[in-house]
Amino acid sequence: MAVTIIRGKVVNPRGDPVAGAAVYVVSSPVSMPDIAMLSDERGEFALAFPAPGLYAVGARSGEWGAAQTKVEVAGEEEVTIEIRLTAAEGA
Repeated sequence: MAVTIIRGKVVNPRGDPVAGAAVYVVSSPVSMPDIAMLSDERGEFALAFPAPGLYAVGARSGEWGAAQTKVEVAGEEEVTIEIRLTAAEGA
């Protein structure tokens, strides 16, 4: 089975990396288990997706709130995305 890797970076409104943000799959074109991870110290993450189609990937940080982005996976090529969080209320 072909797998596509989506690499990305979680950033705050200023474009600075957000370490420790929860990154997760919001929706996918196929049934799949819950997938989640934390961004590393550079705000980076990598997730594997099993099938072509449109996916929604979200990220959440206690300091910077949450956001999500959609990404089209066409085949086995690696895809790169950026998730820009907005300031959480009171931050």
